[in-house]
Amino acid sequence: MIDPIVSWVARLLLASIFATAATAKLAAMGPFEGIVRNYRILPEPLISPFARGLPFVELAAALGLLFEPTREVAAGVCGALLLAFAIAMAINIRRGRTDIDCGCFVGRSRQRIGWPLVVRNLLLLFVAGVALAEPAARPLSILDFAALIGATLTLVLVYLALSQLLELAPVRRERTP
Repeated sequence: MIDPIVSWVARLLLASIFATAATAKLAAMGPFEGIVRNYRILPEPLISPFARGLPFVELAAALGLLFEPTREVAAGVCGALLLAFAIAMAINIRRGRTDIDCGCFVGRSRQRIGWPLVVRNLLLLFVAGVALAEPAARPLSILDFAALIGATLTLVLVYLALSQLLELAPVRRERTP
């Protein structure tokens, strides 16, 4: 069991990330489908259904994190998605294909895939594990709510700052002989 504040911070952080990613994908469905295709992992007939369905899964998971009866399933879905995204990125990095957009926040932010994004997703996988853990049963005080809001806002800002730094980081290009 973990403290309920820690659980709520993890849940709110993931919910904000997944809801933002889902709405960005829904607003740029065509470009997102192209990004999914560019990963070259799914067979062609599955690309469009996956690209069209993923934002709804992300949105449902984000909403599910906010309610106790669906917290565990939603955290599990978030964790599974984060692991799948990390694996898809790692496969393409190993293929030498680091010039493709990660597709995380289509239209809002373009990030080329690289090991830092894989690590970011694995760290978020840990956060999903925290959200999955059973919170201790204790009432929250007004100070707890203040701590919850402050911690969540701080972590969201840190996430955004790191995302900007990763976006600005130079991409090393492979030299051809």
